[in-house]
Amino acid sequence: MDVKAMEYILAIAKETSLSGAAKRAGISQPAMSVFLSRLETELGTDLFYREKKKLTLTPAGRIYADAAEKILDVKSQTYQTIYRLTHTQRESIIVGATPLRGSIMVAQIFSQFNSRFPDIKLEIREGYMHELNRLVAEGSVTYALGSCYDTENPALDYIVISKEEVLVGVPSFHPLAARGLAVDGYPEKLAAIQISELADSPFVLLSAGTTIRTITDNIFSKEGIVPTVVFETSNNLVLSNMIQKGAGVGLLPRSAMVKDTDDIVYFSLSPRYYLNLAIMLQKHRRLSAAERYLAYLVIRQDCNNPLYIPALNAFARSLRDEFSGEEDTN
Repeated sequence: MDVKAMEYILAIAKETSLSGAAKRAGISQPAMSVFLSRLETELGTDLFYREKKKLTLTPAGRIYADAAEKILDVKSQTYQTIYRLTHTQRESIIVGATPLRGSIMVAQIFSQFNSRFPDIKLEIREGYMHELNRLVAEGSVTYALGSCYDTENPALDYIVISKEEVLVGVPSFHPLAARGLAVDGYPEKLAAIQISELADSPFVLLSAGTTIRTITDNIFSKEGIVPTVVFETSNNLVLSNMIQKGAGVGLLPRSAMVKDTDDIVYFSLSPRYYLNLAIMLQKHRRLSAAERYLAYLVIRQDCNNPLYIPALNAFARSLRDEFSGEEDTN
């Protein structure tokens, strides 16, 4: 299936110059210029505007580029299907993942990973963090995607990617709710409260073994608070529902905010607390090229999430640099 012309047009659209597109495609600039001129003559219309040495798609060019992307996707899917019919997947990567964040992450990056490593099978083992840590430590999974409060477990190595703020959610009728709603720009901007201001409130909490609960217990211990806990769950959605129903106040990650409800008011903590979003693996485990690439895709996906604050450690930066540099030359 000869799709060179489509690949060249998409390269020009991405690079916005003939020289950049030629470099990406591995041909000379004069050859790229001749190709574009011949194609536009054949089609009877310009595909690009020429403005100050920058090439941008015309309406006709956009139609061509959109069709090219679809055709190239079909080509890729077709070749992958044929490959699977004639090759046996010889290797598996088993990823431990939390039921929500981790599983969604794998679904988001699967297509790109599969395009590069079609002969490697991805498997997901779901669990909450206490279970995932056990699976990693015993070698039942390649690595786990999840969160942690610290990175001090001597049995594990951590690829720390970003951090996420821990918030407090209170029912809308709580005495402090008005203070939160009074902040200009709420809910993008949050008022800050001290946990001691909630000492007399009933709490609904995430269960022991979750990262948020570890942080919560640490906060209570530092402040000398013995909370009244009326409900516990391992599920952020259930926790949010309980706060909405007025069962109590609770601590939860920023990604669990429910912005389209008037039943919960959110606050930052003073001082602020964060959980680390990371990939956890056995100590000193050497990763294959496929395992490193999958980790890189996770890093890239997390760094593009506006709810997270990038906080790459040296391990994560090395993976980012290994593959982002490679993609820049493709």
